[in-house]
Amino acid sequence: MVREKKRQVCFRIEESIVKEMEETRDKTGVPVSTQIELRLKGFAITSVPEKGNPDEIWRLFLNLEKDEELANNIDMAVNRMRQGLKLH
Repeated sequence: MVREKKRQVCFRIEESIVKEMEETRDKTGVPVSTQIELRLKGFAITSVPEKGNPDEIWRLFLNLEKDEELANNIDMAVNRMRQGLKLH
């Protein structure tokens, strides 16, 4: 993959758009400069998961057990493969 050389340019943006981008930066952590690049490429940040949203926290908590069970199953399968191939 060839990376294109970036070039610094200067332009003016309406204050209302800058304020909107600053709010998005505060919610997402995505810098304003990156948001400008994304907009120039045709992308937009359309939604942000709420920090501290009880439903989201509960969903993540419920998945922890499933994730741990999956990790344990993978570990068991890897150990069986190592034993079968006599890898230690």
